[in-house]
Amino acid sequence: MANAIRDVNRSVAPQPDTNPSTELTSAVHRQFRNSHEGHRPHAGLDPTRASTGVVWTSERAYEQGYLDDPSSWANLGQGAPEVDDEIEGCFERPHSIDVSMTGREYGPTAGIKPLREAVARLYNEHHRKGKRSQYSWENVCIVPGGRAGLIRIAAVLGNAYLGFFIPDYTAYNEMLSLFRNIAEEIARGTSVILTSNPRNPTGMVVKNPELAQIQDICRDRATLIMDEFYCGYNYTSNCDGTVISAADNVEDVDEDDVLIIDGLTKRFRLPGWRVAWILGPKEFIKAIGSCGSYLDGGTNVPFQEAAVSMLEPTKVRNEMRALQRHFMEKRDYVIGRLREMGFKIDFVPNSTFYLWLDLECLPEEINDGLNFFAACLKEKTIVVPGIFFDLNPSKRRDLFDSPCHHFVRLSYGPRMETLVKGMDAIQRIVSRHTGRQFPNRPATQQPHTSPKRARRPSMAADIMGGV
Repeated sequence: MANAIRDVNRSVAPQPDTNPSTELTSAVHRQFRNSHEGHRPHAGLDPTRASTGVVWTSERAYEQGYLDDPSSWANLGQGAPEVDDEIEGCFERPHSIDVSMTGREYGPTAGIKPLREAVARLYNEHHRKGKRSQYSWENVCIVPGGRAGLIRIAAVLGNAYLGFFIPDYTAYNEMLSLFRNIAEEIARGTSVILTSNPRNPTGMVVKNPELAQIQDICRDRATLIMDEFYCGYNYTSNCDGTVISAADNVEDVDEDDVLIIDGLTKRFRLPGWRVAWILGPKEFIKAIGSCGSYLDGGTNVPFQEAAVSMLEPTKVRNEMRALQRHFMEKRDYVIGRLREMGFKIDFVPNSTFYLWLDLECLPEEINDGLNFFAACLKEKTIVVPGIFFDLNPSKRRDLFDSPCHHFVRLSYGPRMETLVKGMDAIQRIVSRHTGRQFPNRPATQQPHTSPKRARRPSMAADIMGGV
């Protein structure tokens, strides 16, 4: 029996199980757990280091034909926003870029000075007005994407205990508990805290005064690394273009150990450009810039040059205003459809373009993330199982015991027509497994959308994307 369990076919597409109770009785959970186990095809290669849950998700979709005809799928696992020039009020992105003579050369590994100055100016205008301490270009490092930024930060940190958060709604409803947890972990010796704000995957944001209190707890005691890639998707201030950032609460830009990571990827809807930045104390930034020489070689210079004009503060505020209106409309459509199907959504996302969807209202055979994912694949729809956001060090927990077990992350980042297709698919799944009947929606019945510019051809988005 043990051998039979271990020999689950790694290449067969997952199917929903009838009544799984532990990962040993669920084929799709075993397939995920065993996807690389014992496989050593080349000397020195450990493929488990290259595999993550989201990669596994992508591979399963590829097996079902996603790459052959992506337009027929609803990719709600997409970790990137729609990139077309069709959002009313958003500026049109460049379709061609002039390459200067300096753009042909190696660039500085900390980024070109004009872009570093533009980033500093943007943060000073939006987050440091009237404050004595201001960011300068020396407080900014340009990096080739958020992952590269995190890798550079890791490279300059000494041996340290790192704290992070597992997705949990109580972090947003019981702030006093969150403060106590942070203070206790710092007292135990945690010297670096890494978190995203707004939060991926829960779609929630911590704002002031709570955010300021967290920074006060960490000040002079721990380095706070803030992933703020989703900060533009803020629905807490009536879509006025306001962005929530830890930069508002920094007392001294060179003394507060706060590192902020953001870029063009998410809020400027340019994930393919791989242009991001880190803000922080000059000593940190100098080290982070230097280590780029042996880690990644720096960011594409022509794209850096093209990005400078995009960061004019008034232009950015107008862009964020249009972005927030458009994505909140999509959020409301998705939540409305899901509630019609019987999903219980107690916490409406107030930021990002993600919904942390609780599946416990569904029949047992599809009320966990992996089996719901398998059911969605059969309908040419992609979601991300919640367990992929539970780091579960050393795989010590049974997957069924994960606090993320009954969740999936659903993205409303794609275009509206993709969301309609995905909601229709999920409705068919719910109907098939519950016997409930839903009113037919005519193909012509579409939610309200903003007037669109002519769409240019584009390649299909990758399933997951990233920072």
